[in-house]
Order: sequence, then structure tokens, then C-alpha cells
Amino acid sequence: MKSLKEPAVTPLIHIIRHGESLHNVCRRYPHRDPPLTDAGQEATKKITITAVPDLVIVSPMTRTIQTAMNAFPAITSSHTARPEVQVWPDLREAHNAVSCKGVSRRELSAKFPPFDFSDCPEEWDHPPHTAKGATARAEIVRQRLKELSETYKNIALVTHRGFIAFLAPGDRFEVCETRSYRFGTGEETEMLRLGVNVDTNEMQDFGPTILVPVETVGARGDLKAILKQ
Repeated sequence: MKSLKEPAVTPLIHIIRHGESLHNVCRRYPHRDPPLTDAGQEATKKITITAVPDLVIVSPMTRTIQTAMNAFPAITSSHTARPEVQVWPDLREAHNAVSCKGVSRRELSAKFPPFDFSDCPEEWDHPPHTAKGATARAEIVRQRLKELSETYKNIALVTHRGFIAFLAPGDRFEVCETRSYRFGTGEETEMLRLGVNVDTNEMQDFGPTILVPVETVGARGDLKAILKQ
């Protein structure tokens, strides 16, 4: 008797903006790597996505790591089934403000001992932000995610508003906002890869690994309209 094949599962990327941090309420916040506010701590505990993640990837900043720990408390548990966690420096913010600069690998390791910061530089010595650099960085991130999606089916990505604008087309993310995406088909990529970066208001190439919102399952015209909002 022929065995029935299990239906294919579409890998999903769940993008999450960190919770409210000190620089969000004090626009001239003068220090590096601000933490979440008390309100941000509480709000991030209520973050939910449409599935239990099997991989959580975070920017190496206090506000994103705190957000991940609050939203997915299993990542710091001793349970053997806890999701894997990776820290990617390429998920850092896409602005040059002091509050968008992080701290050394040693400081991060001391503050958050459960996590592996070996991919982070010893000191925060990333070059100044440029739109060209952030566009290239976003493509590197999408390529890495696409490779990982062959193994992981629900990847949670905790990052920053400015970088998200380079990573996926669409409206700006509010603090704690989450949206789920899949990788576009070849036809969708050709049709949708050129769009407007919501932060810079400039045209940008979001391909060849474009992320498409999973809730937009209607006609292609509707999808294009949503992505251009």
C-alpha cells in the first residue's frame, strides 16, 4: 500500500520589532544601547506570533535581546526542547544615532550569559550607516534566512524599525509589532522586488529573495497594492 506524503510546510519568517526602549521616549537619548522601558518590558511579554519558533535570531542590542527573552521565555529555560537562538550583527539598526550603537562582545556576554556572541566583533566597530550598505546587508540576511528555511520552518527575527525597512517592503513597524512572511516565488519576485523603502522614501530592490506577507493570499494585484502602501 502506498504511503501518503505529508503536505509540504511553507517556511515562515516572523519579523518582530523590539519593544519601547529609552530612546523611543527620549529622542535625544545620549547613550549607546538603550534598554527597554518598564512599559516596553511589559508589552514585549504579550508578543505573539502564529507559530512556536524553532529558531530565534536577534540583533546584538539590549532592547532586541530583552524583547526576545520576554516574548519567548523558553529560550532561556533549561528544557531540552527550547528554540535555538542565534545573534546576528547584520540585524543591527540602520541609523547612525548614538542609541543605535551597541557595546562590546564582552559586555554583551556578561549581561546575557545564556547566549553566544561569538559572531559579534570584539568591539562595536561597524562602519557608519549608508543606504547602500543597509540594502546589501538586508540581501545578505534574506539569503541566510532562505538557506536556514530549508531546516527551520518558523524563524522569529527580532530587529529594528530602520533595518526592517530595508529587509521587507510595506508600512513602518510599530514597537512590538510582528508580521509573518514567506519567500516569494519567481514570478512574485520579478513583479514585486522593486518598491519604496518606507524609511528613505527611495526606490529599492528587495530581491532576488523578496519576503512576501503571508496574509496577502488574494489576487496578485491586491498583493502589489498592499506592498506599495
